[in-house]
Amino acid sequence: MTANRAERDGAPEKASDKASDGGGPLLWLHNPPPDERAAAAELIRELALERPDLRVLVTGRDALPGWPAHATGLSGVSVDLVPSDGHRASLAFLDRWRPELALFYPDHLPSTLISLADTRGTALFLISRDLPRSWRSRWRVGIAGTGRLLRRFDRIFAQTPGTAGELRALGLPRWQISPCGPLSEGSAALSCSEAEREALAEVIGGRPAWLAAATRPEEDAAVIAAHAWTTRHAHRLLLILCPEPFGRGRALAARLRADGWDVALRSDDEEPSTETQIYVADTEDEFGLWLRLAPVCFIGGTLAANAGPDPYRAAALGSAILHGPATGAHPEHYRRLSNALATRTVQDGPSLSEVLADVLAPDRAAAMARAAWEVSTQGTMATERVVRRMIEALDMKETV
Repeated sequence: MTANRAERDGAPEKASDKASDGGGPLLWLHNPPPDERAAAAELIRELALERPDLRVLVTGRDALPGWPAHATGLSGVSVDLVPSDGHRASLAFLDRWRPELALFYPDHLPSTLISLADTRGTALFLISRDLPRSWRSRWRVGIAGTGRLLRRFDRIFAQTPGTAGELRALGLPRWQISPCGPLSEGSAALSCSEAEREALAEVIGGRPAWLAAATRPEEDAAVIAAHAWTTRHAHRLLLILCPEPFGRGRALAARLRADGWDVALRSDDEEPSTETQIYVADTEDEFGLWLRLAPVCFIGGTLAANAGPDPYRAAALGSAILHGPATGAHPEHYRRLSNALATRTVQDGPSLSEVLADVLAPDRAAAMARAAWEVSTQGTMATERVVRRMIEALDMKETV
């Protein structure tokens, strides 16, 4: 397929740029909720590995989703607004795109489009974590119509046992409902220079180390106080401190030195010596390196700013995770990690000191790290199951 300017620039194509062009099969993805988009992007990537000629259309209910091409890393991702759910507009949309596969979420099911697509032979799939509240309120009066619409789907993937039960209550046959759990959101493991990791690991040697990542200025005092308290019991403990923003690293290092700490500064190409107590890691794109060197990670932005990096990045590299109560930047990931006992929550400097001393015990850190890794990588089998069913549907269509 020849790339147009939008593709070369990495921007998603508009409906006017490209319709069905006789290339590979088209997957139509409609209105993925914001908290499902990472999993949807991973699903698309896995499908594209199986079918490199796959084309993708993403439609939104109200506005063009801006994420698909960047999130999937694929060119040839088109976007369009879903038409009004009238017969004529729906026919024109399907004539333009002619999707072989379509994936929906329960928040918005355009019934006319779905019915016409089913009649034309599009393989329809639905992924549901929770059923909309509006469905529950209409079940008594609209259960028959909802059930008829859902029976048009090739397979409905229920991400919780409760959702599977509610779908069966709608009268759907068991074969149509496939319990699958949460889908994979892709590998969150960050890369690093292996040569650099080996060199720093040799310098650090067998010293215990912990990482404070993306700390805001308001959190510095709590982190330093926790380090000071813990070093009374672990004299060789090294703190790798990654400030946010990186540009304040030099001033931070100077202030710490004035307070009597032995500090090395990454942006000055300094390495931690056997005497270094705090290593200020103020260079960009090296988070993956520090996570590999420190088995315990405190995630900044969670005490002061309700921000901070995705905890799955630390979890995917086997870190025991500490964080504050402000987890609004990635609430679902924190919830899953907490349920697996892979994280510990702290409220302030004193509680960070207490929890850090406990988690630095090798057996405790290893148990938390293992749980974190399992949570961050779960969903792979569920995604593979969905991909396999879609590939089977494509194969069946192509042999007819």
